[in-house]
Amino acid sequence: MHSASMKSAPQGAPVWQKLKHLPEAPGVYHFRNASGDLLYIGKAKVLRNRIRSYFQKSTAHNLRIQIMVSLVADVTWILTDTEAEALLLEEQLIKLHKPRYNVALKDDKSYPYLKLSVQENYPRLSLVRERHERKAEYFGPYPSAQDARHMMRVALRYFPLRTSKMELDGSKVFRPCLNFQLKRCLAPCRGNVALDEYGKLVRQVRLFLKGRDQELLQDLERRMQIASETLEFEQAAQLRDQIQSLQRIFTRQTVMSPDGEDRDVFNLYREAGTAGVQVLFIRNGRLLGSDFFFFDTSEQASDANLLGQAINRLYTSEMTGIPRQVLLPFEYPEEEILGEALSGKAGHRVQLMVPKRGHKKELVSLAFQNARANLEEQRRRVVKDSEILRQVQNFLHLKKLPDRVECFDISHFSGEMTVASMVCWEGNKPAKENYRKYKLRTIHSPDDFASMEEVLTRRYQRALSGQQPLPDLIIIDGGKGQLNAALAVLEKLGIDWHQQDIIGLAKGRSERRRGVTRGNDEDYEYVVKPNQKNEIRLQRHSSVLYFLQNIRDEAHRFAIEFQRKLKRQDNLKSLLDEIPGVGNRRKRALLKHFGSLKRVREASMEELRQVSGISPVLAEEIVGFFKDCDSFLEKKYAASQKES
Repeated sequence: MHSASMKSAPQGAPVWQKLKHLPEAPGVYHFRNASGDLLYIGKAKVLRNRIRSYFQKSTAHNLRIQIMVSLVADVTWILTDTEAEALLLEEQLIKLHKPRYNVALKDDKSYPYLKLSVQENYPRLSLVRERHERKAEYFGPYPSAQDARHMMRVALRYFPLRTSKMELDGSKVFRPCLNFQLKRCLAPCRGNVALDEYGKLVRQVRLFLKGRDQELLQDLERRMQIASETLEFEQAAQLRDQIQSLQRIFTRQTVMSPDGEDRDVFNLYREAGTAGVQVLFIRNGRLLGSDFFFFDTSEQASDANLLGQAINRLYTSEMTGIPRQVLLPFEYPEEEILGEALSGKAGHRVQLMVPKRGHKKELVSLAFQNARANLEEQRRRVVKDSEILRQVQNFLHLKKLPDRVECFDISHFSGEMTVASMVCWEGNKPAKENYRKYKLRTIHSPDDFASMEEVLTRRYQRALSGQQPLPDLIIIDGGKGQLNAALAVLEKLGIDWHQQDIIGLAKGRSERRRGVTRGNDEDYEYVVKPNQKNEIRLQRHSSVLYFLQNIRDEAHRFAIEFQRKLKRQDNLKSLLDEIPGVGNRRKRALLKHFGSLKRVREASMEELRQVSGISPVLAEEIVGFFKDCDSFLEKKYAASQKES
């Protein structure tokens, strides 16, 4: 957006007075209630006409809009230069604020791409979600990281590009890694791989990822023929096997467009108050993948509104590539404005069209079939998830349906390096964007109660300030002691825990382990609740048990993962800091040059001297230090073996 300015009538003025001051210009408007909360965000070609239309009695609004308008107590707006800029700004603000009366799109995601770093002397292939480097080439989008990783593995299997992140400018040489021994890399790090030879490999990778199979196979067949004529039969055999493998891969890929164009195909399907928008990603004529956008409450939204929400959500992200052609199922009211906005963002003309016949019409019909199948599957899943949440509520006698759940776990290494995790579940699914990890600031001993007090205080102080909502259910990993500590924190913060569902989840010992000879020999899980003496034992293999276990185990995994990361960082820091003469600056230089502590340990004195700030004396000191470490570990291992 080139420019934007916030305008409004005097604060505190009634809405009808603000309507007199509306500008006749494009922009984005906000409706707020009496508490100042955002109700709705919209865009307009002419703000004056659009905003006034909501308050005219002659305008026929659906029930949802009528309710929203009745709550409006304030109107503000942001001016933009063009309506296309307003379209992009509207989507950004909806993502940021998530107003109540805007259509709720459940799938808010970024797409993975494969990045070929052609700006480097020896390009490498990597998986990314951001398209920031203009000089690099990007291939995708792929529907999931799994699909992108699979394509990357296939590419590197047949085209041995380097995978290391080292800067190869010809001034330094490195020891080849294991990929060179496995013949999965030409090892340009050794400094003896010609740029033109590596460039041929990069060109083949580019053709493979673009789906230009005929051109790629012809190039490989030509090289095989040359190798055969020059009596290099081993290389010719390798090229023959590579050609056969690639032919099998290309045969399995679905050709959707004989013209080989890049296009995205949209369609919409609605059923019983829900809706879904399907998009097919076609690149170089081949179906690269597809995605589905689900709307769970869409009764009052028009088809154009739903389609527009999906299109805006997909293309307004800075990380998403835009093809030259977008096929739509029906005429979109703001097609010209959207095309202008997308063309400006993509840097090339983007054509939006509604095909009436032919192959493109068949693609739109295929997208409709996929939208119907995916919506039916999604609705079955939503019904199942709702039933599970209802079972949990009934079995545990909760006040609310546990649609949003937060679970806390404490973890430490023998009383040291105490950390905590909070995971969030929404609608029986992990909401990973709401996960939080905590490094304990005030606790330096294995005190789970004090640790839980610090973590809950830090989390729910934000809820009191309005930054984050309170969950429907809080799960504490532990029994009565941990639960009572949590209740004390909520009471101290002024949160009425009598109105808040909070439980402790713990493991109970079997009757036999407790000394009851004829009892059950299996441990069990149980729930404790405030002001309830008896525990609630969870039935084995029940949906309630699996629901709570999954959340608790995810909190435990997340805490352990964070703890191990801190431990690795601590080990790395302590080991390098023990070398005399190596401070923070030299430590960073060593790690940047070699890429890892393992490579620093394996480096020779000659290689170490190439690092800025490392003198010959210090290089000798570093090599000697690691030799002493290795010798110490060998002696310790030999002693342990002798004792055993």
